[in-house]
Amino acid sequence: YQRRVHGDGPEGRFCPAKVYEWLEDDKGETNLSISAGNCLHCKACSIKDFGQRIDWRVPEGGGGPAYADM
Repeated sequence: YQRRVHGDGPEGRFCPAKVYEWLEDDKGETNLSISAGNCLHCKACSIKDFGQRIDWRVPEGGGGPAYADM
């Protein structure tokens, strides 16, 4: 059992795709869960992480999404 915890780090607040979530396990320990498959490649984490703890890289096989109307 894990429940989402709010306020344990900025990562959970600035990512629109909820890639970074702080979860609390049944022992009460808080851990950062990373769901890379949710990533929208918006680079909000790279921009908003002032401590530069997140090293955003282009995924293997390409340069990210190619939005047609942007």
